[in-house]
Amino acid sequence: MFERYVDVLTHMPEYSANIFRKGYFKWLWQQCQGWGKFSYFLLAFNFVLQIISLVQSFTTHPLLSIISFIGGNLSVACVLGISNKSAIQGWAGAISALCIAFTAGVAHNYANMWEQIGYLIFLDIFCILDPKWNENIQAEKIESLREWLGYLVFFLVAWGISFGIFRLTNDPRVFLDSLTLGIAITGSLMELNRKREQYYVFTLSATFTIALWAQTMLQGDGNFALIFSYSVFLMNDIYAMVSRNGWFR
Repeated sequence: MFERYVDVLTHMPEYSANIFRKGYFKWLWQQCQGWGKFSYFLLAFNFVLQIISLVQSFTTHPLLSIISFIGGNLSVACVLGISNKSAIQGWAGAISALCIAFTAGVAHNYANMWEQIGYLIFLDIFCILDPKWNENIQAEKIESLREWLGYLVFFLVAWGISFGIFRLTNDPRVFLDSLTLGIAITGSLMELNRKREQYYVFTLSATFTIALWAQTMLQGDGNFALIFSYSVFLMNDIYAMVSRNGWFR
């Protein structure tokens, strides 16, 4: 289950050479090209929504609005990068994770904050380091009940630990907040292992995170930025289900 982490960590000098090599930035730019038309539509659609959120909240929380705007746009670029097997998702994910973690911390959604830090440490950094992450990707199916049970147990342990920890804080939405963290950690592990069933997990993650930030908004602790970006994630998930070239085809 953790073989890819071991591979990168035990060959760190070789993987580290992937960063800032000659032509690296040109290669990153090429990773933004050749995406599907619907992905570019979602990227532009989200940008318009993020501008609306920025304008709506800027007068009351200017710094938070700008950080949320950056995080909302780059998080969508990250997810669309994943959908298009593009290595840009590593950097887009890392920067957006820092922005969203700050936003979540201000809103007291501490589990969501650590979710983003977890993405940064256990997913984004490894995807940046691993030059093979997006090369010759062959999605793997979960073949056995035992493997399913392994991920289920991992999720339950992750959720239980996060709920136990964050209930000790002043997190006003600890049940939903910790639930999104447990789902996200499980999805990240499945993504790194290239399991195509991660689709179900990230669809659930988007749904529950929309609920979390909607509740946060209603309680006066957030803005529309992350509701918009996670709604775009969900649109991307739905498209992956129905498209001729979708996730399972």
